[in-house]
Formats: sequence, structure tokens, C-alpha cells
Amino acid sequence: MKTSIYFLMLFMSITGITHAQENQPATNEDRIFDLPANEINRRFLIALDKGDKMQVELVGMRDLARVANIDSLLKIFLKDLAPLKDSLSDELSVKRIDYVMEPPAAKKIRLRQSRPAGTSYLVLQDDVAALKLEQDTVHFIGVVPVPGQKTIHRYRISFFVNHLNDLANYTDGRLQARLVSLSENVYSDWVRDDKGMMHIRKDYAISARLTGGSLSTRGDYLEFKVSANIQNYKNYFVPSFSLGATTITGSMARNNKTREFGAYWEPNFFFGKDSEGKLKTYRNDFLTVVYGSGPTRKDAGKKEPYLQYVFSVSYLIHRSGDYFEKHTFRTGIGRMSLFEGKTKIEPVLYFHEFFKGVTPGIRLIQSF
Repeated sequence: MKTSIYFLMLFMSITGITHAQENQPATNEDRIFDLPANEINRRFLIALDKGDKMQVELVGMRDLARVANIDSLLKIFLKDLAPLKDSLSDELSVKRIDYVMEPPAAKKIRLRQSRPAGTSYLVLQDDVAALKLEQDTVHFIGVVPVPGQKTIHRYRISFFVNHLNDLANYTDGRLQARLVSLSENVYSDWVRDDKGMMHIRKDYAISARLTGGSLSTRGDYLEFKVSANIQNYKNYFVPSFSLGATTITGSMARNNKTREFGAYWEPNFFFGKDSEGKLKTYRNDFLTVVYGSGPTRKDAGKKEPYLQYVFSVSYLIHRSGDYFEKHTFRTGIGRMSLFEGKTKIEPVLYFHEFFKGVTPGIRLIQSF
């Protein structure tokens, strides 16, 4: 038992360091002015005038009602930007501005400008004028509180405009009207255009890659799973495998929760000698049900869903040898996921009857 605990602590420390290194922002500047990877679950694009666009990125749809009036935010931004107008006087440069509004710290502004590698011109009769082909970009990043929880959600509203000065034309109330329309119609009918984008039928100017603005490419689905496991039980290391199915639901739900319901057959193998001194395999089968839930995250290839809370219950349905008592249960509360969710570590408790003979253990689960 001590050996397994030492191994687990070493394993967790190594993987923890690796995980921290992989998720560490490149610089402090990126940490301040960019959103963490996979934090956003919803993304919408709203068409404005002359090819200008507004993009809305949220953790969940309920956050939209907590965002301040966008027209007021835009006016405040333009006022804060006024002292920097001399730095933005080059009309042909491509500009990106990140505007962070996260209390209690003061607002932060990052300016980035670049000149195209080549110069383009517009020739009209006898006049020749320099031509700007790339749009300017402005990102608003803010936070909203989550009622009843000691946490916040971040959001980002972006503008892609032909010229930065065009933003002043959108402080007339139309932007907020679009956000209200998005909130009211996001769960209504969506239609697909000839380029594959989805549009709200009642407000065609609002579009998204998927219905409802979800970034997950997978809806509700049933998945068959096989895993190889090893666990300790008292002074035994016990190999096993699991075979069963799980249902993933809720990835498109309004509350942005992913839920997993699974049922598995799990034979455990003990090795010992029988009464004649011959080596024998003793198989003890458990029936396991698993429930897990967590926030919906942007789909990333074939990664398993992120589950914040996981609970499992197993019951001994076939007994061989004297390793387990009759009516043995096993419960697992919480799992540590590694390597894109394929490897999991689960603390468990074995007991029989009503919590008699309680024995702790650790399971290592390797999914395929």
C-alpha cells in the first residue's frame, strides 16, 4: 500500500508539472490581453455596415444579459482612446486594439500596428489613391459575476471594421439592439447559407458556425468504451478491464453543462493457488454505473468531455474465491484526468453490507 501511494505521489507531481508547463501563458502580456484556451463556449458573428462585423464570445448564454450596454461601452472606449489618437494617425496601417475591463484594476489598452508588406492602390480616372485592404480589429474583454457562486465568467466582444474611425458610427443604439435580438432568438430556428454558416432565421445578420453558437462539434451521443485498469485492494494489485457504454448529453443545452451517464461490466482478476497448490485465476465481476458533469468546452478533436464532478458505484455480481465479501460495493468520488482524458486516477472505497469493512484503494484507468 505504501509503495502504491509513493508511486501515485511521484506520478501526480510529474504530470502536474507537465500540465502547468503546457498551459502556462507565453508572456504576462498574453495572460492579460488574451482569453485562456477553451474558456469560450459560444461564438456569434453579427454583420454590420459595408463589411464591418461584431463578434460575441461567451462562456454561456446567460452571461449576455449581464454584459453592460454595448453602446455605452463603445462610447467609453472611444473616450479612453482619444488621448492615443496621434499614435493611430496612419490610415494605411492595420490596427489591433485590445481593451480589457476587469475590476478592480484600471482598464488596460494594448495597441498593435503593422504595415502590409506591399502597397495597394486604387486608380480611378486620373486619380491614384493608396488602398487599405485589411480590416482593423478591436477586442473588448470583460467579466461578469455568476449569481450564487464566487466566480466570474469572462467574455469578449470584437469589432472588425474597415477603418477604426468607423466605430463612432455605431454608437446609435443598433449594437445593443442586435444583442437583444440574439438573446431573444438564439433558441429559435437557424438556417444554413451556401457557405455552411448558420443564421438565425428571424435575424439573418446574426450567424455562427453551429446552431446556437456552440463551439462543440458534437451533440448528444452514445459511445462504447473499453478500458484496462489496475487497482489495489488490501495487499493485492488487481488488474481488470471495463466494457460498456456511456451517453454524453447536454453539450448544446442552455445551461452549458455536459453530463455523462455510463454503465460497465468490469471483471477483476486475482491470482492464487487452489487446494492442490496449482496456480488459479479468480474472477470477480462488478457492475459499475458512472455519473459525471462539467461545463461544456470547445471540442478538440477526439478528447473526452471535461467532467468537473464524477461519481461511480459498483456492485459485486460474480464472486470467486474469498477475496471479496458477499454484497461488496465500491464507490469512487472524483477523478484526475491526464493525457486528454484517456488516463484517469480514481480514489475508491470498498465496503460490504452497510459500510462494513471499509477499505480504501486507488484505480488507474486507461481508456482506448
